[in-house]
Amino acid sequence: MKKFITSTPFQPQLTPIIYKPADNSELVYDAPHTLPILNAINTYTENGEEITVYFLHSDTENCNRNYDIVIEQLDVLVKSKNLKCNIERIDYSDDENISTLLGLYGKLLKCFDDNDQIYTCITYGTKPLPLVQLMALRYAYKAKKNLYIGSIVYGKLHGTVQNNSGGDIYDLTSLFYMDELSQTFCRMSVENPEEKIAAIIFGAEEGD
Repeated sequence: MKKFITSTPFQPQLTPIIYKPADNSELVYDAPHTLPILNAINTYTENGEEITVYFLHSDTENCNRNYDIVIEQLDVLVKSKNLKCNIERIDYSDDENISTLLGLYGKLLKCFDDNDQIYTCITYGTKPLPLVQLMALRYAYKAKKNLYIGSIVYGKLHGTVQNNSGGDIYDLTSLFYMDELSQTFCRMSVENPEEKIAAIIFGAEEGD
């Protein structure tokens, strides 16, 4: 199944915008919104498809208010594409203790199954949250059969949340595979691993 992971924003005020693709022209969604994962859902789903969307959610005043807002935005896209959308909320505390983050890591691992296609957004949430998300993805990628990391997206605002002039959406999926290659080259004691990684990811010819 295609599964999409995002975080409920902590910001006190959200202004819907259109995120423009910065490095992946396919990541288009023309309706104003606040969650970059909607670009991925719009791009990587077919009309009538069944998907699951996971919200990493902290029980704070801002998050609880914003959750209702982003669910409404998701519903607009779901209806426009006639998707069957299962929504799952993964609650966590924003205290950022290691025990809390480890618990969230375990909750994320339970979301992944063999043959899944995973799409995730690392825009919102506490600072450690993207690290936990990527740790869970790395484990699942190795532990599950035929699990595919489809896209890791990040939305960057121009200005501030309250006073912005639009934003860009970046596809950071290559960083995930760069990490896999980096670990492999480290075990092989490869010199200048960045050159080898560039040759693989960008199809560039290796230098002298």
